[in-house]
Amino acid sequence: MLRKIISLILCILSVLSITVPAFGAMPSSDIISETWCVMDAKTGQLLIGGNENAKREPASITKILTCAMALERLDPKAEYTFSKEAASYDKASTHLAFSEGETCTVEDLLYGAMVESANDCAMALADASAGSQLAFVRLMNEKLAELGCTGSHFSNSTGMPEMNHYTTARDMAIITKYALSVPGFMTYFSAWEWTIPATNKNSERNFGTHHAMIVGSQYNATHGYDYATGGKLGWTEEAMHTAVTTASNGEMDLICVVMKSKNKNAKYKDSRLLLDYCFENFKSVEIPVTVKKSELEVFDGEELYGKMTVYPMASINVLLTDDMSASDISAKANIPESCQLSEVSSVALNISFEKSSANMLTGTFTLSPEYHIVKESAVISTDTEIGGEKSTFRWWIFIAIPFGVFAVLVIIILIIRAYNIRKYNRLRRHRHYRRLGHDK
Repeated sequence: MLRKIISLILCILSVLSITVPAFGAMPSSDIISETWCVMDAKTGQLLIGGNENAKREPASITKILTCAMALERLDPKAEYTFSKEAASYDKASTHLAFSEGETCTVEDLLYGAMVESANDCAMALADASAGSQLAFVRLMNEKLAELGCTGSHFSNSTGMPEMNHYTTARDMAIITKYALSVPGFMTYFSAWEWTIPATNKNSERNFGTHHAMIVGSQYNATHGYDYATGGKLGWTEEAMHTAVTTASNGEMDLICVVMKSKNKNAKYKDSRLLLDYCFENFKSVEIPVTVKKSELEVFDGEELYGKMTVYPMASINVLLTDDMSASDISAKANIPESCQLSEVSSVALNISFEKSSANMLTGTFTLSPEYHIVKESAVISTDTEIGGEKSTFRWWIFIAIPFGVFAVLVIIILIIRAYNIRKYNRLRRHRHYRRLGHDK
């Protein structure tokens, strides 16, 4: 009987293995968008992608960078009065009908740019941040270079079609990761509605997000995605449909970018498919960081702060599919000979894969893990490898020093005491001899 049951189970498993296709291969063939990718929002690890380095026009997802940079420079509660330049937006594009001399808060502009995708609001943020559109665009391209967005160049703050205004799906994910790190950005990126109160030139304005995957969106009934936490859409005839969506299932925080989608529904279908794939197929794996400690000179401005031994934390977490394991990954740190104290935490850790995978991207990526900084006087050796090692901190010094001082004091007291006793005995003998001589 037992043999028959086992045979039946084996037969069922055999049938299943033949009739049910293995789930896990990247869904490239099912994606309609021309370029796309999904990135781990915590580490910047690119999980999956298709033509992710191909240059395309971003349309209004450009405003993600505009709003993030503005937030770093402006107080949301501050007031802004529209300049002539900021009020010279294309009236045929998406806007909230602001005019020269009209005053509102920076907060209203941020909601207007993120939720309504209003070009007048984006131009106002650029003007308030840098004094002119040209100056702000210069700052945008400096930020792109700083972030390592090698396939991007922006020519305006809005995303309107213009020569030399392009990016890639990968770069857009990097830009979004940076934006998410800016305090307060998520407030506007996740919002689904806002009301700008009446101004000195206009009545109250009400508007809501057009990103249908965000819970609360007026279009949420059809395309709503429970894991969605924020997003931004874009569209022009040249760029077609573009979308950036962030999502979290409580364990993973993801950034999904799709560009040049041929219709408004395709960008949602693709985004959902890509996010579902990553949530279902990736898992967080802890890998040890076996990087040798490196001695470097740390400067605080122009002054030498001191020689330090710097090394990364003992382990990091990466996201892997089932066909990959921790043994397939190596982590190496490029620690310089010297750096500023403020730059120690940004020393890059290069993560590379020893084998390729059909289910995920396995190209090298970098992250900046937590670093330990130890004063050289407290380090035993600089060439031992890290990986769960014991601390080299000499805790016994704090016990030895006070005991040493106490021992020295005791010795000094004993010497003084011995000297006084000897002196006293000599004095007694002297007095004794004097009395003997007097008696004679």
